Amino acid sequence: MYRKLPRDIWALAFINFINGVGSFVFPFLTLFMTVKLGYSIAYAGFFTMLSLSMYAPGSIISSKLSDIYPRKTIMIVTQILCGLAMIVTGLFMNNKEIVPFLLLSIFFFDGATDPARTAIHADHTTFQNRKEAFSLFYFAFNIGFAVGPMVAGILFYKYPQWLFIGNGLVTLCSTLLVMILIEDKKPTTEELELSIINNQSDKAVEGSVWKALKERPLLTIYLLISSAAGLARAFIFFAIPLFFNELFLMKGPTYYGSIMSINAITVIVFTPIIVKLSNNRHPLRDISMSLLLYSLSYFIMGYASSYIYFAALMVLATIGEVLSATNYEYFFTNQTPMGHRARFSSVRLILEGSGFAIGPLLAGIIINDKGYTFIFLSSAIILLGCAIALQFLRLAYKKKTNNKY
Repeated sequence: MYRKLPRDIWALAFINFINGVGSFVFPFLTLFMTVKLGYSIAYAGFFTMLSLSMYAPGSIISSKLSDIYPRKTIMIVTQILCGLAMIVTGLFMNNKEIVPFLLLSIFFFDGATDPARTAIHADHTTFQNRKEAFSLFYFAFNIGFAVGPMVAGILFYKYPQWLFIGNGLVTLCSTLLVMILIEDKKPTTEELELSIINNQSDKAVEGSVWKALKERPLLTIYLLISSAAGLARAFIFFAIPLFFNELFLMKGPTYYGSIMSINAITVIVFTPIIVKLSNNRHPLRDISMSLLLYSLSYFIMGYASSYIYFAALMVLATIGEVLSATNYEYFFTNQTPMGHRARFSSVRLILEGSGFAIGPLLAGIIINDKGYTFIFLSSAIILLGCAIALQFLRLAYKKKTNNKY
């Protein structure tokens, strides 16, 4: 399935693998703020929201630039700044006055990298190979991610500064590989004109990003549904490490790291199988099914107290993640105008990210007031609603395009 993909797609996949290996900081951010910085759960939720909100200004600034200037240049500059910010955070970890501002800068520069990176992935793929290519990017990242959080779980108590220094060094290494292996393939004027003639779903359009988005109302609805799903998933993203810390005490970070590695291993096993089985299915059908699996697993997690149960439920949730991840980028990119790829990526990041950013703040308040079981149940109910909404959206796309899905 992947063997026929061109060399540049394999190069991007290898860079994703390196990024996965270096994923030390983000999975452990909640624990870092509560255990190392001494924040309360509610304040950690607020600061996580503030940190994730920094994606928006970073993304807005770089997205317009990435659709005008070489995307590779934008990606290299922003990734270098992100990597350096991580290293400086590790070196100044004991300075609690400076660290919060450094954390905000990490998220700002990471948000600035995302539109250029997403557009580069789209530029190097075609309608014919896009689904397989995006699943390979995801697959490669998770091979690395199977190792990264496990190492981070071991480092957390003994060498916490290396969560940041290590992540920063890997980010700089990844940037070097982008400089060496990847060429800029931003669509030419001729390619943009040809897309209009062929009437592709990602055909170029004239005007602002808001005009282009207004012409795609179903895509806007999709992004709003995804924002609600992001809110629900942010509840779990914030709650699980804290829940593990409460249940398993000093073993909490290590167990959490191993759960994240189980997540990555499950991705490695199931991604090729799911991509093969879902080739003739509408992506919205599979994304809806993924939300149902999330909902079921999180509902049961609310009542789990054993590490074995959590591991089994993580496998179930990860199968849902694979269904979503192997269809999400494929679907969104195919609906994005070629000349607006970076700007559409920024809009997506803001709309979807708003739910994910607000989630930790609400989760901290809910956990303090209602406890962990309530937060798991709340997430499950929201995700169930989103899954149903996506099925109605799929029917609207079916009516619009008159296809068999």
